Amino acid sequence: DAAEKARVSALIEAAKKEGQLSWIGVQIEPGHADAILTEFKRHYGLNDIKAEYTYAATGAIVTRVEQLLKAKRNNFDIVWNASWAWYKDLLKRGEIMKYESPNYAAYTLSDKHGLSEKGYWAADAYAFAPVYNTKAIEAQGIKDFHPTSWNDFVDPRLAGKVALINVLISTSAAPVLDGVAKAMGDDWLKALGKIKPTLHSKAAQGRDWVGSGEFSVAMFNSPKDALSLAERHLPTKQVFPKEGVVLIPFPAIIMTSAPHPAVSKLFIDFVRSAHGTQTMMNAGALLFYGRPGVKPKYPDILPASEDVKSIPFNWETEATNDKIKAFRAKVTSYGIGSK
Repeated sequence: DAAEKARVSALIEAAKKEGQLSWIGVQIEPGHADAILTEFKRHYGLNDIKAEYTYAATGAIVTRVEQLLKAKRNNFDIVWNASWAWYKDLLKRGEIMKYESPNYAAYTLSDKHGLSEKGYWAADAYAFAPVYNTKAIEAQGIKDFHPTSWNDFVDPRLAGKVALINVLISTSAAPVLDGVAKAMGDDWLKALGKIKPTLHSKAAQGRDWVGSGEFSVAMFNSPKDALSLAERHLPTKQVFPKEGVVLIPFPAIIMTSAPHPAVSKLFIDFVRSAHGTQTMMNAGALLFYGRPGVKPKYPDILPASEDVKSIPFNWETEATNDKIKAFRAKVTSYGIGSK
Protein backbone atom coordinates (compact mmCIF):
# COMPACT_ATOMS: atom_id res chain seq x y z
CA ASP A 1 0.00 0.00 0.00
CA ALA A 2 1.55 3.26 -1.17
CA ALA A 3 0.23 5.37 1.71
CA GLU A 4 1.46 2.89 4.31
CA LYS A 5 4.85 2.64 2.61
CA ALA A 6 5.15 6.43 2.69
CA ARG A 7 4.12 6.54 6.36
CA VAL A 8 6.70 3.95 7.37
CA SER A 9 9.43 5.54 5.25
CA ALA A 10 8.83 8.89 6.92
CA LEU A 11 9.00 7.25 10.36
CA ILE A 12 12.26 5.51 9.47
CA GLU A 13 13.89 8.76 8.38
CA ALA A 14 12.70 10.51 11.54
CA ALA A 15 13.87 7.57 13.64
CA LYS A 16 17.37 7.78 12.19
CA LYS A 17 17.55 11.39 13.31
CA GLU A 18 16.27 10.54 16.81
CA GLY A 19 18.90 7.81 17.07
CA GLN A 20 17.69 6.14 20.26
CA LEU A 21 15.01 4.04 21.97
CA SER A 22 14.49 3.66 25.71
CA TRP A 23 12.23 0.85 26.93
CA ILE A 24 11.35 -0.23 30.47
CA GLY A 25 9.44 -3.43 31.12
CA VAL A 26 8.72 -6.54 33.13
CA GLN A 27 8.27 -10.23 32.24
CA ILE A 28 10.47 -10.02 29.12
CA GLU A 29 13.96 -10.96 30.28
CA PRO A 30 16.96 -8.81 29.23
CA GLY A 31 18.33 -11.58 27.00
CA HIS A 32 14.99 -11.86 25.24
CA ALA A 33 14.81 -8.07 24.82
CA ASP A 34 18.28 -7.99 23.25
CA ALA A 35 17.17 -10.44 20.55
CA ILE A 36 13.95 -8.49 19.93
CA LEU A 37 15.77 -5.17 19.65
CA THR A 38 18.42 -6.62 17.34
CA GLU A 39 15.81 -7.88 14.90
CA PHE A 40 13.78 -4.67 15.20
CA LYS A 41 16.80 -2.60 14.19
CA ARG A 42 17.68 -4.96 11.33
CA HIS A 43 14.09 -5.00 10.06
CA TYR A 44 13.92 -1.23 9.64
CA GLY A 45 17.57 -0.60 8.80
CA LEU A 46 18.16 1.19 12.10
CA ASN A 47 21.35 -0.59 13.12
CA ASP A 48 23.03 2.65 14.18
CA ILE A 49 20.45 3.66 16.78
CA LYS A 50 21.10 3.08 20.46
CA ALA A 51 18.41 0.88 22.04
CA GLU A 52 18.26 0.36 25.81
CA TYR A 53 16.07 -1.96 27.85
CA THR A 54 15.53 -1.57 31.60
CA TYR A 55 14.15 -4.68 33.32
CA ALA A 56 12.26 -4.06 36.56
CA ALA A 57 9.43 -5.43 38.70
CA THR A 58 5.86 -4.25 38.09
CA GLY A 59 5.67 -2.02 41.15
CA ALA A 60 9.18 -0.66 40.64
CA ILE A 61 8.24 0.45 37.11
CA VAL A 62 5.24 2.36 38.43
CA THR A 63 7.34 4.08 41.09
CA ARG A 64 10.18 5.00 38.73
CA VAL A 65 8.01 6.33 35.91
CA GLU A 66 5.84 8.34 38.32
CA GLN A 67 8.92 9.93 39.86
CA LEU A 68 10.15 10.95 36.42
CA LEU A 69 6.76 12.32 35.40
CA LYS A 70 6.50 14.33 38.60
CA ALA A 71 9.92 15.83 37.95
CA LYS A 72 9.01 16.39 34.26
CA ARG A 73 12.08 14.39 33.29
CA ASN A 74 10.64 11.26 31.69
CA ASN A 75 13.30 9.54 29.60
CA PHE A 76 11.39 6.38 28.67
CA ASP A 77 9.76 5.95 25.28
CA ILE A 78 8.13 2.56 25.78
CA VAL A 79 6.61 1.24 28.99
CA TRP A 80 5.63 -2.44 28.95
CA ASN A 81 4.02 -3.29 32.25
CA ALA A 82 1.20 -5.37 33.73
CA SER A 83 -0.70 -2.85 35.84
CA TRP A 84 -4.11 -2.15 34.30
CA ALA A 85 -5.27 0.30 36.96
CA TRP A 86 -2.08 2.33 36.60
CA TYR A 87 -2.38 2.38 32.79
CA LYS A 88 -5.94 3.65 33.07
CA ASP A 89 -4.76 6.37 35.45
CA LEU A 90 -1.99 7.36 33.03
CA LEU A 91 -4.56 7.46 30.24
CA LYS A 92 -6.85 9.72 32.27
CA ARG A 93 -3.92 12.07 32.90
CA GLY A 94 -2.95 12.19 29.22
CA GLU A 95 0.39 10.48 29.77
CA ILE A 96 -0.09 7.77 27.09
CA MET A 97 0.41 8.76 23.46
CA LYS A 98 -2.52 8.06 21.16
CA TYR A 99 -1.30 5.75 18.45
CA GLU A 100 -3.30 3.21 16.46
CA SER A 101 -0.79 0.89 14.86
CA PRO A 102 -2.10 -0.72 11.66
CA ASN A 103 -1.17 -4.06 13.22
CA TYR A 104 -3.65 -3.68 16.06
CA ALA A 105 -6.41 -4.89 13.74
CA ALA A 106 -4.92 -8.41 13.86
CA TYR A 107 -5.10 -8.50 17.68
CA THR A 108 -8.43 -10.27 17.73
CA LEU A 109 -7.59 -12.35 20.81
CA SER A 110 -6.70 -9.20 22.73
CA ASP A 111 -10.06 -7.72 21.75
CA LYS A 112 -11.93 -10.94 22.59
CA HIS A 113 -10.54 -11.06 26.13
CA GLY A 114 -11.08 -7.35 26.79
CA LEU A 115 -7.37 -6.51 26.92
CA SER A 116 -7.32 -3.76 24.26
CA GLU A 117 -7.77 -0.01 24.54
CA LYS A 118 -8.69 1.36 21.13
CA GLY A 119 -6.28 4.00 19.92
CA TYR A 120 -3.73 3.31 22.63
CA TRP A 121 -2.80 -0.36 22.88
CA ALA A 122 -3.50 -3.96 21.88
CA ALA A 123 -2.21 -6.32 24.51
CA ASP A 124 -0.45 -9.60 24.81
CA ALA A 125 -0.95 -11.42 28.09
CA TYR A 126 0.75 -13.71 30.53
CA ALA A 127 -0.78 -15.98 33.11
CA PHE A 128 0.01 -17.64 36.39
CA ALA A 129 -0.54 -21.37 36.77
CA PRO A 130 0.48 -23.84 39.48
CA VAL A 131 3.74 -25.77 39.25
CA TYR A 132 4.62 -28.61 41.61
CA ASN A 133 7.69 -30.63 42.52
CA THR A 134 6.93 -34.33 42.09
CA LYS A 135 9.67 -35.50 44.47
CA ALA A 136 8.67 -33.02 47.18
CA ILE A 137 5.06 -34.16 46.88
CA GLU A 138 6.12 -37.79 47.28
CA ALA A 139 8.32 -36.92 50.25
CA GLN A 140 5.22 -35.53 51.96
CA GLY A 141 3.64 -38.94 51.62
CA ILE A 142 1.19 -37.86 48.92
CA LYS A 143 1.14 -40.73 46.44
CA ASP A 144 -1.95 -39.89 44.41
CA PHE A 145 -1.27 -36.32 43.29
CA HIS A 146 -2.47 -35.90 39.70
CA PRO A 147 -3.84 -32.35 39.69
CA THR A 148 -6.20 -31.08 37.02
CA SER A 149 -8.13 -28.43 38.95
CA TRP A 150 -7.48 -25.39 41.13
CA ASN A 151 -9.17 -27.44 43.85
CA ASP A 152 -6.27 -29.88 43.87
CA PHE A 153 -3.92 -27.11 45.01
CA VAL A 154 -5.85 -26.32 48.19
CA ASP A 155 -5.61 -29.93 49.39
CA PRO A 156 -5.14 -29.89 53.20
CA ARG A 157 -2.20 -32.27 52.77
CA LEU A 158 -0.27 -29.39 51.17
CA ALA A 159 -0.47 -27.21 54.29
CA GLY A 160 2.73 -25.26 54.84
CA LYS A 161 4.20 -26.34 51.50
CA VAL A 162 2.57 -23.88 49.09
CA ALA A 163 4.24 -20.67 47.95
CA LEU A 164 2.21 -17.77 46.56
CA ILE A 165 3.18 -14.39 45.12
CA ASN A 166 2.39 -11.74 47.72
CA VAL A 167 -1.12 -10.78 46.72
CA LEU A 168 -1.15 -8.11 49.43
CA ILE A 169 1.47 -6.18 47.44
CA SER A 170 1.60 -7.40 43.83
CA THR A 171 -0.51 -5.40 41.36
CA SER A 172 -0.86 -8.40 39.05
CA ALA A 173 -1.22 -11.34 41.46
CA ALA A 174 -4.06 -9.80 43.49
CA PRO A 175 -6.47 -9.48 40.52
CA VAL A 176 -5.48 -12.97 39.36
CA LEU A 177 -6.32 -14.49 42.73
CA ASP A 178 -9.56 -12.53 42.74
CA GLY A 179 -10.44 -13.93 39.30
CA VAL A 180 -9.66 -17.51 40.31
CA ALA A 181 -11.66 -17.09 43.52
CA LYS A 182 -14.65 -15.77 41.57
CA ALA A 183 -14.49 -18.80 39.29
CA MET A 184 -13.96 -21.32 42.09
CA GLY A 185 -16.14 -19.79 44.82
CA ASP A 186 -15.53 -18.37 48.26
CA ASP A 187 -15.01 -21.79 49.83
CA TRP A 188 -11.96 -22.28 47.61
CA LEU A 189 -10.42 -19.03 48.87
CA LYS A 190 -11.11 -20.06 52.47
CA ALA A 191 -9.47 -23.44 51.79
CA LEU A 192 -6.41 -21.62 50.46
CA GLY A 193 -6.26 -19.60 53.67
CA LYS A 194 -6.40 -22.78 55.74
CA ILE A 195 -3.26 -24.26 54.14
CA LYS A 196 -1.36 -21.06 55.00
CA PRO A 197 0.53 -20.29 51.78
CA THR A 198 3.92 -18.62 52.25
CA LEU A 199 3.98 -15.28 50.41
CA HIS A 200 6.98 -14.15 48.38
CA SER A 201 7.61 -10.80 46.70
CA LYS A 202 9.45 -11.98 43.58
CA ALA A 203 8.16 -14.57 41.12
CA ALA A 204 11.65 -16.04 40.77
CA GLN A 205 11.67 -16.83 44.48
CA GLY A 206 8.63 -19.07 44.16
CA ARG A 207 10.18 -20.72 41.12
CA ASP A 208 13.40 -21.47 42.98
CA TRP A 209 11.60 -22.68 46.10
CA VAL A 210 9.57 -25.24 44.17
CA GLY A 211 12.57 -26.17 42.05
CA SER A 212 14.64 -26.98 45.12
CA GLY A 213 11.78 -28.86 46.76
CA GLU A 214 11.70 -26.49 49.74
CA PHE A 215 8.06 -25.98 48.77
CA SER A 216 5.94 -28.54 46.98
CA VAL A 217 3.84 -26.04 45.02
CA ALA A 218 4.30 -22.57 43.59
CA MET A 219 0.68 -21.53 43.16
CA PHE A 220 1.30 -18.69 40.69
CA ASN A 221 4.10 -19.61 38.32
CA SER A 222 4.66 -18.21 34.83
CA PRO A 223 5.45 -20.36 31.78
CA LYS A 224 8.86 -18.69 31.45
CA ASP A 225 9.70 -19.89 34.96
CA ALA A 226 8.31 -23.35 34.17
CA LEU A 227 10.67 -23.44 31.18
CA SER A 228 13.59 -22.40 33.37
CA LEU A 229 12.85 -25.29 35.74
CA ALA A 230 12.50 -27.76 32.86
CA GLU A 231 15.79 -26.65 31.31
CA ARG A 232 17.48 -27.33 34.67
CA HIS A 233 16.02 -30.87 34.57
CA LEU A 234 14.23 -30.39 37.87
CA PRO A 235 11.29 -32.69 38.80
CA THR A 236 8.59 -30.08 38.26
CA LYS A 237 5.34 -29.99 36.32
CA GLN A 238 3.15 -27.05 35.41
CA VAL A 239 -0.62 -27.46 35.29
CA PHE A 240 -3.13 -25.31 33.45
CA PRO A 241 -6.26 -26.07 35.50
CA LYS A 242 -9.37 -27.19 33.65
CA GLU A 243 -11.30 -24.17 34.97
CA GLY A 244 -8.87 -21.90 33.10
CA VAL A 245 -6.43 -19.14 33.98
CA VAL A 246 -6.76 -15.38 34.34
CA LEU A 247 -5.04 -13.60 31.47
CA ILE A 248 -3.02 -10.65 32.73
CA PRO A 249 -3.05 -7.80 30.18
CA PHE A 250 0.46 -6.93 29.12
CA PRO A 251 0.33 -3.88 26.82
CA ALA A 252 3.22 -1.92 25.42
CA ILE A 253 2.51 1.82 25.43
CA ILE A 254 4.22 4.94 24.15
CA MET A 255 4.56 7.72 26.69
CA THR A 256 3.18 11.11 25.60
CA SER A 257 6.50 12.57 26.73
CA ALA A 258 8.53 9.95 24.82
CA PRO A 259 11.83 11.55 23.74
CA HIS A 260 11.90 9.45 20.56
CA PRO A 261 8.35 9.18 19.19
CA ALA A 262 9.20 8.01 15.66
CA VAL A 263 11.39 5.13 16.87
CA SER A 264 8.68 4.31 19.40
CA LYS A 265 5.95 4.03 16.76
CA LEU A 266 8.11 1.76 14.62
CA PHE A 267 8.87 -0.40 17.64
CA ILE A 268 5.16 -0.79 18.41
CA ASP A 269 4.48 -1.60 14.75
CA PHE A 270 7.20 -4.26 14.88
CA VAL A 271 6.20 -6.04 18.10
CA ARG A 272 2.56 -6.03 16.97
CA SER A 273 3.34 -7.48 13.51
CA ALA A 274 3.24 -11.19 12.66
CA HIS A 275 7.02 -11.20 12.20
CA GLY A 276 7.62 -9.25 15.41
CA THR A 277 5.45 -11.45 17.60
CA GLN A 278 7.07 -14.59 16.23
CA THR A 279 10.47 -12.96 16.86
CA MET A 280 9.42 -12.42 20.47
CA MET A 281 8.27 -16.02 20.89
CA ASN A 282 11.45 -17.37 19.27
CA ALA A 283 13.54 -15.14 21.54
CA GLY A 284 11.98 -16.86 24.56
CA ALA A 285 9.32 -14.33 25.57
CA LEU A 286 6.68 -16.92 26.44
CA LEU A 287 3.49 -14.88 26.31
CA PHE A 288 -0.08 -15.48 25.28
CA TYR A 289 0.00 -13.28 22.20
CA GLY A 290 -3.00 -11.13 21.38
CA ARG A 291 -2.97 -12.12 17.73
CA PRO A 292 -3.58 -15.68 16.49
CA GLY A 293 -1.07 -17.60 14.43
CA VAL A 294 2.04 -17.33 16.61
CA LYS A 295 3.73 -20.72 16.62
CA PRO A 296 4.67 -21.87 20.15
CA LYS A 297 8.36 -22.51 20.64
CA TYR A 298 7.78 -24.80 23.62
CA PRO A 299 4.28 -26.29 23.17
CA ASP A 300 4.73 -28.61 26.17
CA ILE A 301 5.25 -25.56 28.39
CA LEU A 302 2.98 -23.00 26.75
CA PRO A 303 -0.07 -23.79 24.60
CA ALA A 304 -0.98 -21.63 21.62
CA SER A 305 -2.84 -18.48 22.57
CA GLU A 306 -5.90 -19.67 20.66
CA ASP A 307 -6.07 -22.81 22.82
CA VAL A 308 -5.84 -21.30 26.29
CA LYS A 309 -8.98 -21.39 28.41
CA SER A 310 -9.51 -17.99 29.98
CA ILE A 311 -11.34 -17.30 33.22
CA PRO A 312 -13.52 -14.26 32.45
CA PHE A 313 -12.23 -11.20 34.27
CA ASN A 314 -13.16 -7.60 33.52
CA TRP A 315 -10.00 -5.59 34.14
CA GLU A 316 -11.92 -2.38 33.55
CA THR A 317 -14.36 -2.86 36.42
CA GLU A 318 -12.84 -5.55 38.66
CA ALA A 319 -9.23 -4.38 38.89
CA THR A 320 -9.83 -0.89 40.20
CA ASN A 321 -7.79 0.23 43.18
CA ASP A 322 -10.88 0.22 45.42
CA LYS A 323 -11.90 -3.31 44.35
CA ILE A 324 -8.41 -4.70 44.89
CA LYS A 325 -8.15 -3.00 48.30
CA ALA A 326 -11.43 -4.63 49.36
CA PHE A 327 -10.30 -8.01 48.03
CA ARG A 328 -7.03 -7.80 49.94
CA ALA A 329 -8.94 -7.15 53.13
CA LYS A 330 -10.99 -10.26 52.45
CA VAL A 331 -7.86 -12.31 51.73
CA THR A 332 -6.34 -11.20 55.02
CA SER A 333 -9.51 -12.09 56.92
CA TYR A 334 -9.16 -15.65 55.57
CA GLY A 335 -5.66 -15.95 56.99
CA ILE A 336 -3.63 -15.44 53.82
CA GLY A 337 -0.60 -13.40 54.75
CA SER A 338 -0.94 -13.96 58.47
CA LYS A 339 1.44 -16.07 60.54
